[in-house]
Amino acid sequence: MVLTPSEALPAIDELRLIGGDELVQEMTRTFLKFGRTQVSRLDEAAATGELEQGAVLAHTFKSSARQLGAVTLGDACSRAELAARGGDPAGFVHAANDVGRAFHEARPWLEALSKS
Repeated sequence: MVLTPSEALPAIDELRLIGGDELVQEMTRTFLKFGRTQVSRLDEAAATGELEQGAVLAHTFKSSARQLGAVTLGDACSRAELAARGGDPAGFVHAANDVGRAFHEARPWLEALSKS
């Protein structure tokens, strides 16, 4: 059994208050599908040095991650966004890699929520 991290519980509980388990399931399923694409697009932006595009992608992903309580992922997205906006290609590459790792680490508990 995969447990939701304690840092995510306030966000998940709030979503449940708004729309019950159905909303949590729908949002996590959408986020997981969207997340795979976002990670790929961030990796591509990092590889090609497209900092402006990378900043937009990281910002969007950050907001979605934080809405579901994926704090570590949201923080990695924030670092990627700041590096991209600050014109730091090496920092953006490093942070984009952190985003990929954080998404991979969050997937098991998000997948469990999408089926609960």
